[in-house]
Amino acid sequence: MNNNGFKNGALFGTIVGTSLGMIFGTKMGPMQKRKVMRSARRATSTLKNGINSLWG
Repeated sequence: MNNNGFKNGALFGTIVGTSLGMIFGTKMGPMQKRKVMRSARRATSTLKNGINSLWG
Protein backbone atom coordinates (compact mmCIF):
# COMPACT_ATOMS: atom_id res chain seq x y z
CA MET A 1 0.00 0.00 0.00
CA ASN A 2 1.26 3.43 -0.87
CA ASN A 3 1.23 5.39 2.38
CA ASN A 4 1.94 8.69 0.64
CA GLY A 5 -1.34 8.50 -1.29
CA PHE A 6 -3.18 7.76 1.94
CA LYS A 7 -1.64 10.79 3.65
CA ASN A 8 -2.59 13.01 0.72
CA GLY A 9 -6.14 11.66 0.82
CA ALA A 10 -6.40 12.30 4.56
CA LEU A 11 -5.19 15.87 4.09
CA PHE A 12 -7.61 16.46 1.21
CA GLY A 13 -10.48 14.99 3.25
CA THR A 14 -9.64 17.25 6.17
CA ILE A 15 -9.67 20.35 3.99
CA VAL A 16 -12.97 19.41 2.32
CA GLY A 17 -14.57 18.52 5.66
CA THR A 18 -13.48 21.79 7.23
CA SER A 19 -14.84 23.89 4.39
CA LEU A 20 -18.17 22.02 4.38
CA GLY A 21 -18.39 22.42 8.15
CA MET A 22 -17.90 26.16 7.82
CA ILE A 23 -20.64 26.38 5.19
CA PHE A 24 -23.17 24.37 7.18
CA GLY A 25 -22.13 26.05 10.44
CA THR A 26 -23.51 29.37 9.26
CA LYS A 27 -26.98 27.82 8.79
CA MET A 28 -27.29 26.19 12.25
CA GLY A 29 -28.89 27.27 15.49
CA PRO A 30 -26.84 27.73 18.67
CA MET A 31 -27.74 24.33 20.20
CA GLN A 32 -26.81 22.48 17.02
CA LYS A 33 -23.52 24.38 16.86
CA ARG A 34 -22.67 23.28 20.39
CA LYS A 35 -23.24 19.62 19.54
CA VAL A 36 -21.25 19.88 16.33
CA MET A 37 -18.35 21.65 18.04
CA ARG A 38 -18.19 18.92 20.69
CA SER A 39 -18.06 16.16 18.09
CA ALA A 40 -15.64 18.18 15.94
CA ARG A 41 -13.22 18.45 18.86
CA ARG A 42 -13.32 14.67 19.29
CA ALA A 43 -12.84 14.12 15.56
CA THR A 44 -9.93 16.56 15.47
CA SER A 45 -8.08 14.80 18.27
CA THR A 46 -8.73 11.42 16.65
CA LEU A 47 -7.45 12.72 13.32
CA LYS A 48 -4.32 14.17 14.92
CA ASN A 49 -3.61 10.86 16.66
CA GLY A 50 -4.07 8.99 13.38
CA ILE A 51 -1.80 11.31 11.44
CA ASN A 52 0.86 11.18 14.16
CA SER A 53 0.76 7.38 14.10
CA LEU A 54 1.19 7.41 10.31
CA TRP A 55 4.09 9.87 10.35
CA GLY A 56 5.70 8.55 13.51
